[in-house]
Amino acid sequence: MTRRAGAFTLVELILVMALLCVILGIAAPSLSRSFHQRNLNQEATRLLAVTEYARDEAISRGVPMIVWVDPDAGCFGARPKIGFEDSGARVKEFKLTDGLRFDTEKNSASSTGTNDAVEYEPDGTLDASSQAAFDLVDKSNSSIEVARTSDATGYEIVQNDPQLVNGGAR
Repeated sequence: MTRRAGAFTLVELILVMALLCVILGIAAPSLSRSFHQRNLNQEATRLLAVTEYARDEAISRGVPMIVWVDPDAGCFGARPKIGFEDSGARVKEFKLTDGLRFDTEKNSASSTGTNDAVEYEPDGTLDASSQAAFDLVDKSNSSIEVARTSDATGYEIVQNDPQLVNGGAR
């Protein structure tokens, strides 16, 4: 008796392909949310890194450093305070990832009316006029916050959206 090698029929292959299409259709929205969460987390981490950079430069150069935010242009960065530009501190500027924006309802400019949001003194302490928090929002209105720490020495990432808790940094 000869034994035939097992093979799939055309009907079985079509059923498997249909099942894979259904599974992909169910998983696609979840993957989309995951990409949005990743973008928010990466941008919040980059904003946090800019605040840390400004603090480090203020301490190492002995000059006040400013973290500025331009919600209209979707940009942020760090630079020496006006009058201390020749200190050797490097200016940093970044543009938000497409689809992300600063929540201008929660984010307020400093009392001078400029976009100077955070000021680090030469000893690394935060100036009292520094903004308490920055909210970043994506197209689906999920948000993440970079807020002042409880001891007011720096900033940390705070999850506003329960969907971001598992995928975010803290």
